[in-house]
Amino acid sequence: MSPLSASLNRLLSTARFVDLSPQICSHMHRWPAHPDVNIIADARNHDQHGYYLQMLVMPEHSGSHVDAPAHVHRHLMDRTIDTYGVDRLLKPGKKVDARALDLQPGETLSLAQYTRLASEQGITIAAGDIVLVQFGWDIYLIDPEHNPQGVGSWWGGNAPGFTEELCAWLADQKVTAVGTDTAGCDIAVLDGKILSAFGHETYFLPRDILILEGLHGLDQLPGEFYFMALPLKIKNGSGSPLRAIAVVDNDAII
Repeated sequence: MSPLSASLNRLLSTARFVDLSPQICSHMHRWPAHPDVNIIADARNHDQHGYYLQMLVMPEHSGSHVDAPAHVHRHLMDRTIDTYGVDRLLKPGKKVDARALDLQPGETLSLAQYTRLASEQGITIAAGDIVLVQFGWDIYLIDPEHNPQGVGSWWGGNAPGFTEELCAWLADQKVTAVGTDTAGCDIAVLDGKILSAFGHETYFLPRDILILEGLHGLDQLPGEFYFMALPLKIKNGSGSPLRAIAVVDNDAII
């Protein structure tokens, strides 16, 4: 075993792995304007075909996922998800827990609120970090198979976001990506109406800061960890679903 492999093996064998992705299922929660997710469960089955295979029909922005600049900006169509290196989302992660603010749909997290929470939680942002904000919005991820009224769509069309000042400050820190447990990260939305989207429009995607959305289980994370996610290499992809995970020191306090 090479020295690098041995070192990684020692580190990872003592770490805890946290799954930050929700289960993908038909008619799952999503941004309201996006196409629905459908899983054709019997596309191939043992009785008829001799093997089992499902077929997925889903938008690129399903479940936990990443937005590339081309998703929003016509003049950045050369910056699709397949143009980024495989290590783009393998970076130190920092999480700020904003649940205590109890922000409601359409409301925004300010820079003053963020920096106060970060200071209280001992979080310092550095260039290259992946920055996550926990709104606690994944509590609204209700299995649509047991929710015919469509609360999953409410989740996508109602969420807090970020102020312009906070988006500008995060961009100035030269972070790699910013993410939340909401459907639109920085987007404040109320009943499907976008009230602000400064990160998508001005400060994140145009500056090559990728956006992570639909994360799940951020309550299992301490403030600092190592974030790992691999987008699918979709030709001309506006983004990609992710199997996002965090590698956490077993001694870390949550």
